[in-house]
Amino acid sequence: MKNLSIKKLIAAGFLSIALLSTGVVHLPTNPNQHAYAASTSVEKVISMGMKYLGTPYEFGSNRSTIRTFDCSDFTKHIFKAAKGITLPSTSASQAAYVKKKSPIKRNWKNLKRGDLMFFMFYRGSSASNYSGITKSRQSVTHVGVYLGNGKMLHTYSKASGGVRIDSIDNKHWEYRFIFGGSAL
Repeated sequence: MKNLSIKKLIAAGFLSIALLSTGVVHLPTNPNQHAYAASTSVEKVISMGMKYLGTPYEFGSNRSTIRTFDCSDFTKHIFKAAKGITLPSTSASQAAYVKKKSPIKRNWKNLKRGDLMFFMFYRGSSASNYSGITKSRQSVTHVGVYLGNGKMLHTYSKASGGVRIDSIDNKHWEYRFIFGGSAL
């Protein structure tokens, strides 16, 4: 019985070596390798976005230049430039893309750094302006990138100064938030 166990162990060792040497089985050397790669991707996208702080806003901006951005042009550009990911052109189509790609989060406090955030129309700065609204039935009209700690990187109006960082908590952004999720 002992000889049979030793033979099985030797056979398993030879099989493992054969599979590893043929490339059929890939064992990661670092079990956190995937998490690290995702984190690096997020930081590349955010770093790319930060390069454009102050770039003027223009609704329906020209997609062939980086002199101005609207919200979806901005997110589309930084994901393409940083990671080669081609997002759809509008905030609504980017929302549909994220819904297909990852689980969505309806509470912005559950988002991860680098997640895209989607918002409904502006109805005022007070929480009461949004009470009684079924957010899941609202159209997506704005997109931004969640930075963590209640902050978002985005662009939304000429008066706002273009690409900028805004707080979400207890602001109209929190009241307008529909859902978010990962595009990576």
